[in-house]
Amino acid sequence: MMDYAPRVAEADTYPKLLRLNAREFGHEIALREKDLGLWKLFSWNDYHARVRDFTLGLVELGLKRGDVIGIIGDNRPDWVAAEIATHAIGGLSLGLYRDVLDEEAAYLLNYGEARLVFAEDEEQVDKLLGLADRAPALRHIVYSDPRGLRKYSDPRLMPAEQLATMGRERQEREPALYDRLVDATRGEDVAILCTTSGTTSHPKLAMLAPGRVLRHCATYLDFDPKGPEDEYVSVLPLPWIMEQVYALGKGLLCRMKVNFVEEPETMMNDLREIAPTFVLFAPRVWEAIAADVRARVMDASPLKQGLYELGMKAGLSALAQHRHSVLAETLLFRALRDRLGFTRLRSAATGGAALGPDTFKFFRAMGVPLRTLYGQTETLGAYTLHPEDAVD
Repeated sequence: MMDYAPRVAEADTYPKLLRLNAREFGHEIALREKDLGLWKLFSWNDYHARVRDFTLGLVELGLKRGDVIGIIGDNRPDWVAAEIATHAIGGLSLGLYRDVLDEEAAYLLNYGEARLVFAEDEEQVDKLLGLADRAPALRHIVYSDPRGLRKYSDPRLMPAEQLATMGRERQEREPALYDRLVDATRGEDVAILCTTSGTTSHPKLAMLAPGRVLRHCATYLDFDPKGPEDEYVSVLPLPWIMEQVYALGKGLLCRMKVNFVEEPETMMNDLREIAPTFVLFAPRVWEAIAADVRARVMDASPLKQGLYELGMKAGLSALAQHRHSVLAETLLFRALRDRLGFTRLRSAATGGAALGPDTFKFFRAMGVPLRTLYGQTETLGAYTLHPEDAVD
C-alpha cells in the first residue's frame, strides 16, 4: 500500500500534480472517453497539454487570479481540463450540474461573478445565452462540441479548439509562462467553489482548497487503496464533491485511469467494456441496476427463473452466516457480475441517501464489495466508510 502524503507535500495543487505526473509518467494512460462507439485514449502528456493550452488561452483572454470560471456539461476530459486550467491561473472553478434550471444557473453565475463558462454543447450554450442580463459579469462562453453552433453569432462564443490554439500561440511567445503560473499556485488557496444541496434555499458555495482535498484523498486511499492499475468510470456529476474527490483528486494522486461514458443511456454497456476495479454510484443507480436484473429475470425462461431463485436463496443464506456460497457463485453470481461489468470489482461504494437494505444485501450476496460512505461538501467529501470486513 502506497503512502500518498509525501506526493501531496511535493505537489499540493491540481496543476502541480498533473505536471508532475506528465513528467514522470507522461506516456501512461490517464483518461479514456467513449466517442462515436470508440474509446479515445489520453495520456498524462495529452492531459497536461490540454490543460496548458486552456490555461494560456485564458490568460490571453485576460482572465486572472481570483476570477471565477464556470463549467457545465456531461463528464468529459475537457471538463476536468477546464477545472485544472482555472486553478493554474489562480482562478476559482464553479461546477454547475448539467440539468440545472435557468434560474439557479443565473443565481450561481451572478453570485460567483463568473467571467467565463466552459459549456459542453449547444444545449448548455442555449441555456447560458438565455440568461441575458441575469449574469452580467459573463464575458466568454467556450464550447467543446460545435455541432449546431456554427450559425450562432453571439460575440461571447468561442470553440474550445480556438481557445487551445490561442494558448499554444502564447506558449510559443512565452515558453516559461505556464510553469511560472503553476509554481505560483498554493494548496491552501481557495480554488474550488462546490455547490451544496440547497434544500432550504438557494445552493450555497463551499470554498475548498485543493491542498486540503488532496490530503483528504491521501487519507482515503490509506483506508481504501487504489493505484495506477485501477479503472474508474466517472458517471456521477462532476460538480458533486464525491466525484471531485474520485475523478479529480484521486485520479491525479494515485493515477488510476478515469473513464468517461459516451452518454448516460450507454453507461452500463460502456462500464462493462471497461470492467472497472471500483465504482461509486448514488443509491438510485444501485436500485435501478437491481430492478433491471429482476425485470430481466421476469422475462426469462422458467428454467432460468428457477436457477435465479435458487442462486439468490443460497447466496442470501450464506451472507447471513458471513460466508460464501459456491453453489450461488456457480449457478448465478459469476455470470451476473460479468453481465453487469463487475468482474474485476475490488471496491464499490454508495453515498448520499440511504440504500434500501434488500438492495444492499442483493449486491453483497452477489459478491459485489459494496460499502456505504457518508460525508459533506464542507468536509471535503466522505469521512465515514465501512471497513471491508465489517459491513453491517
